Amino acid sequence: MTSTRTAETGEQKDKKDIARGAGANFFGFIIRLGSRLPFLFLAVALFGNELYGRYNFTITTIEIMAAFATFGLKRSLFKFIHDREYSNDYTPEQVILTALCWSVSVAAILTVVLILSAHKLADWFDYPQMVDGLINLAPIMVVITSVDVILSGTRATRKMRYEVWSRSIVEPYVLLGAMLLFYFLGYREKGLLMAYAVALCAALLVALWGACRLYSLKNFLSTRPCFSLIRKIAGFSAPTAFHDMALLIFMRMDIFTVKAFFSEGVLGVYTVAQQFATSVEKIYQSFYPILAPVMSKSLVEKDYAQVERHMIMVSRWILMVQCLIVVWSGFYGEAVITAVANHGTEHGILVTGGIILFLLMVGETINGGFGTSDLPLIYKNPLFNPVISLLMIPFYYIMAKYVFIEQVGMEADGVALALMLTYLTMNLLRMTLIKRLFGINMWRLKLFKVPFAAAISAGAFYWAKQAIPMDIIHGWGVFLGIPVLILIYALILVLAALEQEDKIRLMQKLGLRQKTVKV
Repeated sequence: MTSTRTAETGEQKDKKDIARGAGANFFGFIIRLGSRLPFLFLAVALFGNELYGRYNFTITTIEIMAAFATFGLKRSLFKFIHDREYSNDYTPEQVILTALCWSVSVAAILTVVLILSAHKLADWFDYPQMVDGLINLAPIMVVITSVDVILSGTRATRKMRYEVWSRSIVEPYVLLGAMLLFYFLGYREKGLLMAYAVALCAALLVALWGACRLYSLKNFLSTRPCFSLIRKIAGFSAPTAFHDMALLIFMRMDIFTVKAFFSEGVLGVYTVAQQFATSVEKIYQSFYPILAPVMSKSLVEKDYAQVERHMIMVSRWILMVQCLIVVWSGFYGEAVITAVANHGTEHGILVTGGIILFLLMVGETINGGFGTSDLPLIYKNPLFNPVISLLMIPFYYIMAKYVFIEQVGMEADGVALALMLTYLTMNLLRMTLIKRLFGINMWRLKLFKVPFAAAISAGAFYWAKQAIPMDIIHGWGVFLGIPVLILIYALILVLAALEQEDKIRLMQKLGLRQKTVKV
């Protein structure tokens, strides 16, 4: 009886930590959105579609290499801090410092590789304008990987405030301010890249401050990297590193594909749509930092039933928010792209941009709602994830180039459709694997009720749009249309998708019911 109560107490604590951590990160996401939207509008208005597209192309290349340099430590680091096999021999400070030394070394090597290969990459993509940006910005890989590893160390304590401050407050607002500063100082061509570098350096300072607050600065200064631990970290994390890099390649491969087949102006509009779609990705990522350390504990203990409950709970929460944004983008996507794009952009490109935005939103929602399926594989069978990710790259390229662009005759929206189908295929494979390997079943009706409710709400809003005697999609009508959409979505979600436990908790949060819920 005592052990059962202890288990229940532990699970309740895990749920509270997940909810608290995700809530903090979601709050950070809202704050970040408050800077990203002005940045997006101003970057395109001040620098133009072409320079904005070039900026995204450059940082995409660098972030793919930085993802490999981080070497999967954003997720695998928790094992070396929490697992007794390592925690008995190494302090958390030594683990973090050792991991940081390893990732910075890899980043330094990749920096040299990128500088030497910049001209060759420009030849491959027929994009000579990218050379200066790649060469000048390549060293920022060391900063990116340092921020990722240090913040992973802070998340291991289940304290999310420094992640929020670094990634959601300091980095985006410094980016916005630095962009405006460099523009008015006359740095028209390199201003965006310079602002990006300054923002990351500011984020690094906050990450260092957080690590020193949560851990012992004295231990950080007195400890030394352990080379035997480096071998263990590198050996365990290598599959995750390849998985992260392969995942980021095909998550950003659409940028390279669009540049290969279409003009720099189309690339600019596509990257605008992608930046909006990133908002859906950030919702998923707001849960990941706290879910990973909580689940790693259950996975080490092989409590797969608890892992399944956590995964379904979090996936439902993610989908509830993401599906609303997907429905919104289906009706307002073209209007948003039109508002952001340069004046004089062809109407056909704007229409395609609206379709791209919707398809990217759907793809990110699939990957967000069901993407937690990669966590059990990372900790228990780390080779599966990189294999799946690598298989998805040629699958995506064949779908984009040979099926949708050449055979069907689609434009950049074909690239977005290929990415969406790739996300769907990848997550179906993962969900099937974790069911066979661990008995973790994500094929639950309670999970799929949410997208079903979203589809019903889209139909209901379409009917309302026809019934209301004014245009609620364009102009001032959006101030009526969006609240109506949210109201319809929330009502149908409560009626068709929420479980009884969710309704009781919602009533408690609203102060309408004080009954204690036993889970």
